[in-house]
Amino acid sequence: MSDTPKPVTKALVLAAGLGSRLGGEVPKPLFRVLGLPLLARTLYTLQRGGVTDAYVVIGHEADRIRSEMERWQRPDLRVHWVFNPDWKEPNGISVLAAESELDEPFFLTMTDHLFRPEAVRALAQRGAPEGIDLAVDYDVDSVLDLEDATKVMVRDGRIVRIGKELDDFDAIDTGVFLATPALFGAIREASADGQSSLSAGVQRLALTGKARVTDVGEHLWQDVDTPEDLAAAERKLLAALTKPSDGWVSRHLNRPVSKRISRLLVDTPVTPNQISVAAMLITFVGAAFAVLGGYLNFLVAGALFHFASIVDGTDGEVAKLKFLESRRGEWIDTVCDNVSYLVFILAVVVGVYRSDVPDFYVYAGVVGLLAGAASIVNLTSYVARERASGSFLSVRYGYQDGTDWVSRVLQAVHFAGKRDFFAFFAFVLAVFGQLPLALPILGVGATLLLFPATLKANLSSYLRRRRQASDLSSSGA
Repeated sequence: MSDTPKPVTKALVLAAGLGSRLGGEVPKPLFRVLGLPLLARTLYTLQRGGVTDAYVVIGHEADRIRSEMERWQRPDLRVHWVFNPDWKEPNGISVLAAESELDEPFFLTMTDHLFRPEAVRALAQRGAPEGIDLAVDYDVDSVLDLEDATKVMVRDGRIVRIGKELDDFDAIDTGVFLATPALFGAIREASADGQSSLSAGVQRLALTGKARVTDVGEHLWQDVDTPEDLAAAERKLLAALTKPSDGWVSRHLNRPVSKRISRLLVDTPVTPNQISVAAMLITFVGAAFAVLGGYLNFLVAGALFHFASIVDGTDGEVAKLKFLESRRGEWIDTVCDNVSYLVFILAVVVGVYRSDVPDFYVYAGVVGLLAGAASIVNLTSYVARERASGSFLSVRYGYQDGTDWVSRVLQAVHFAGKRDFFAFFAFVLAVFGQLPLALPILGVGATLLLFPATLKANLSSYLRRRRQASDLSSSGA
């Protein structure tokens, strides 16, 4: 038998309450957080966690919520609306409203709890609990509004007590559960004693040892009840846009600017693919200046090339914030990026040729252009063959895990091959009137380092695929 937990594909989302503390006339589920209504963000997060069917309990302004959410629904996630006429009652009543729809393990959350798909997957990986599994955060000091947070006392990985009024507690309820139908019975029992909240039902399960916890504190989450919570949620989402693969230039210069641009773009209809094309067009404008040659033209070209690199970061940021990431989008970004590289380098070569600069610079630029183009071909072949992504960032180079001196040298200069550094370096050279110097540097670097590394990665990918195909053929025989 397999020990792999059965996938959990259903979720219950509570969106029936008033949510008056957030202010405004917009129902809380429709309140925007960086371009998306809270409810849409919750649904997309659950979808990324493996959910295919979401049961959304609504009450306050139910018709308005259903109507406005139609434009946010996506074909690969089925939304089932459940109306709770007693929506003014404690939230346990909203849970019971969906009891007839759920006869297997399901995720449970509230529309005002922002979290990441990783938290959902962490719960799913542990498999179905006897009663419920609550995602908690043990980093109590990081909670913005501790007084209003639901506290959890934990012993041996199980809930002992839960509630907002606890003085002695170990963790904070993040508002995400993996539940079984046993929760419905527990809430009914609590309701019979005059306590109809979800926490009261969880406490009932805790008394019988059927309420465990999973620590998800390493993953982003935020309860959104007040304007202060909303601001904190936006700060956390923007902070999460920084990638582990970001180089120094991207992390300290580009991201602070691109995040501000993305913050503006998420509330517009502009798509990530349109941003990718816009960054390419900005580079083309810079290339037009580079062709003319001369200090001022080279300076404008370098500045636009660097600005295009900053704008290029916003396509991925907007895609992440609005759950629009796709392999097709990665390919569009990759194609636009590399067309931009080649066009800009070619333009600099032409501009240098037209300037009073030794021919050596032109020859070096042509060599670098050819080596760069060949490297792009290698990387494109690798990514297309592996099919895991449309981004060159998915490429694994042999030297990244090596310990010999050659690998260490390549690891040290790996950052120089990234767009953020290359564009910034070109701009700095242009400021000092030395943009032509980029051509011999590129010629040497692309010929001696970039092309051999990409060729090796491409060949390794090809041979690995051949071995896998051979092994499958042998096992089939």
